[in-house]
Amino acid sequence: MAERKTLVVRAGIAALVLAALAGLGAAALWIWVTSDLPDLRALDDYRPALTSRVYDRHGVLIGEFFEERRELTPMNEIPKLVVNAFLAAEDDTFYQHGGVDFVSMLRAAWVTLTTDETQGASTITQQLAKNLLLTSERTYTRKAKEALLARQIEQRFSKDEILWRYLNHIYFGSGAYGVAEAARTYFDKTLAELTPSEAALIAGLPKAPGKFSPHLNPERAEERRRYVLGRMRSVGFIDEPAYQAQIDAPPVLKSPDPRAFEAAAYVTEEVRRRLVAELGNDFVLRGGLRIDTTIDLALQETAVRALRSGVEALDHRRGYRGALHKAKKEAIAAELPGLAQENALAEGTPPLPQFFEKPRAAVVLAVDDKLGQARVAFGAGVEANVSLASSKWAHAKNGGQHGGVIAKLSQALRVGDVAQFTLTAPAVDAKPGAALEAALYQAPDVQGALLSFDVKTGDLLALVGGYDFANSEFDRATQAKRQAGSAFKPIVYATALAHGFTPASIVYDRPAVYDDGSGSLWRPENYGREFLGRLTLTEALARSINNAAVYILADVGIQPTLDLARALGVKSKLDTGLSLALGTSSMTLLEITRAYGVFASGGRLIEPRLIARVLDREGELVVKNVLLDGPMAKTEAEKKKAEEIAEAERTKSGAQQLVVKESEAEDSARADDEASEPDASSERETGPVEEIVEERPFPRLAVPKGYALAPAHAFVVAQTLRAPVEHPNGTAGRASSLGPNLSGKTGTTNDQTDAWFVGFSPDVVTGVWVGIDARDVLGPKETGGKSALPIWMDYMKAALAEHKPVAPEAPDGVSFVRVDTKTGKLAGAPSKYVMRQAFLTGTEPLQRADEATGSSASGQTAERRRRLDF
Repeated sequence: MAERKTLVVRAGIAALVLAALAGLGAAALWIWVTSDLPDLRALDDYRPALTSRVYDRHGVLIGEFFEERRELTPMNEIPKLVVNAFLAAEDDTFYQHGGVDFVSMLRAAWVTLTTDETQGASTITQQLAKNLLLTSERTYTRKAKEALLARQIEQRFSKDEILWRYLNHIYFGSGAYGVAEAARTYFDKTLAELTPSEAALIAGLPKAPGKFSPHLNPERAEERRRYVLGRMRSVGFIDEPAYQAQIDAPPVLKSPDPRAFEAAAYVTEEVRRRLVAELGNDFVLRGGLRIDTTIDLALQETAVRALRSGVEALDHRRGYRGALHKAKKEAIAAELPGLAQENALAEGTPPLPQFFEKPRAAVVLAVDDKLGQARVAFGAGVEANVSLASSKWAHAKNGGQHGGVIAKLSQALRVGDVAQFTLTAPAVDAKPGAALEAALYQAPDVQGALLSFDVKTGDLLALVGGYDFANSEFDRATQAKRQAGSAFKPIVYATALAHGFTPASIVYDRPAVYDDGSGSLWRPENYGREFLGRLTLTEALARSINNAAVYILADVGIQPTLDLARALGVKSKLDTGLSLALGTSSMTLLEITRAYGVFASGGRLIEPRLIARVLDREGELVVKNVLLDGPMAKTEAEKKKAEEIAEAERTKSGAQQLVVKESEAEDSARADDEASEPDASSERETGPVEEIVEERPFPRLAVPKGYALAPAHAFVVAQTLRAPVEHPNGTAGRASSLGPNLSGKTGTTNDQTDAWFVGFSPDVVTGVWVGIDARDVLGPKETGGKSALPIWMDYMKAALAEHKPVAPEAPDGVSFVRVDTKTGKLAGAPSKYVMRQAFLTGTEPLQRADEATGSSASGQTAERRRRLDF
């Protein structure tokens, strides 16, 4: 008996010890689980990474920056339909439990133990805890922490606050975070526009975004959608009629239209670069900023189309470079699956709308020269006809006459060729089964750039930095430095108009040889190797006469021209020899276009404005008026370096010497020009370089603060730049078809490696550059007037429709007279071509064209050149 009592006591003690140990173990486990629980304060100020969005001047979305693509939506803006879809799919007792649904946990455990199916039982609160505070590791410890955190979250936040964080935070696949972004990503809709079927599909995604993706696994996505709709009916969120109406109506997926983003790609990249430099990368990618730019999307899209069309036309003139690769006839079938995958076509599906928007690879199945037609296949049963008419440009590269055409398709295409083609969508009224049409395409090796801004406001309207941003992000409008060619001449002429020349001054175009100071001789030539002799400054500019520009530069001086170029906003290093007149210096399209903007604006130096304002996620102003390439604060070291460079330019320019030889010297480096063919019927007088016979002091023209030129000076330059457009022999005569009041200048560099046209109306200034990155020759006769001007005209036609060109009002100090374009005198009875030209008051011609010549030693009759003191 005593032994039994002893055993009982011992057993009791053992039980107590075990209980104590179990309690201690449980306590230890509790301490271990709760010791490193995340701090819930992270949920108090919920600030997830948000998408920063870029808008055009009219509020149209044109780009995005993000680390996680998410839009934060207030709870009161999330429709009840959407909320109910998520409750039905994930946690229909959400508003009843305290963070953990024990009934659901038992049910899930039973299913897991008795079947091969693993069923989860996490509430929405638990999912929020996992997504925001924990990892996704599958361990009992993590589940325990998740349950504990869920209880704490429920005690700290209201149900709506929890649900708001959950709906805005979770991932939906395809790069979409948050329910609003999911609606936009899958249906291009707002939350308020979603149907029950669409809401059900979205609500079914968070469980496994990849597994239930409608893009990756459409069958599973459909099963999940039907399941969610069924749950919505079961818990009473939709009635039977609504369920029946939606269950057999799978939603149609629709991605946001990418065209605006694609058109503005170079713009948004400039925006990103500027803001990252100002605000930091994290703030831009995560800050949920609203970025309002000055860009006009309609003009931006026009600019892209104009540039692509012009570059493609030039590339066609350069010839067809041949197929991407070739497949033997017996290997054609093997090509088709690969082409189908490359072209993103599912087997048996019709071509998608996007299929018509971009070039696609296809294999040539047949070529019939009698019918003038070829048959090509894109894979997956998609075939099209290619006509001879759409492919005539495909002459052999560098073969035969430049810009020639082919007579039959077999000259370009052969069976088995894999090449690129653009598909033409069937007409709306086409008969069912109508054949698709395609045109031969090749990616140009030519590049181009366009930059345009508003003269009055400085707002950047359009910027295109290349043919295709997807293939090259390098911005040739702001980053590429190319020789400006004749596009630089207006700066030389503007300098001349400040140093004694007038638009009617007589200059000379004749052979001359120059010594660059090092003993090397240099002889500029005109395009076409013709010399015109005596002509007015205006005609020399209109016809882009090289020798005249060099004569003028030699007369007015290199340093004053350099100084004016700097005042006009040209920052690149400039040549300090006489070749400066012909644009041998390299600069960006932005620099030269900005310089022309000074002429257009009446003397104001315009720094194009890229961003009007940036607001943070709370709508507070962060920064405003961000310039495309504004002046930056310089350190003392940078200022000293700039002064050293300027001094070096001044010293070097002093060594330039002018040597004029009356003989026909041997050809040397051929400089740029694109003068029109000389008028064979005109008789021109040649003579020596004039010397200044008389200098008269001229009242100083004040340059107002913030201006680069005096208004009267800038106005006269702008009016003189109308000559290339309006003069009978102007290099940009085609632009006159757009209407009056247009100014501009073509530019072509040595051997046609760069082609330019920069021009303006009173309201819009636009520059266009065309060239090849490797600086190859564009081709015979590919001048600025042929290669760049058509792009400028296509764009400006749309720009002028929005900004009607009205003749600007002349400032004080400007007078207008009618001038004989041949003699530079006042128009008279014998005048054949007459232009109404602007002059600085007091510098107008004094003699009429029908009066006696009365030639003076200066060759300018009674008119004397007067030095203008600026």
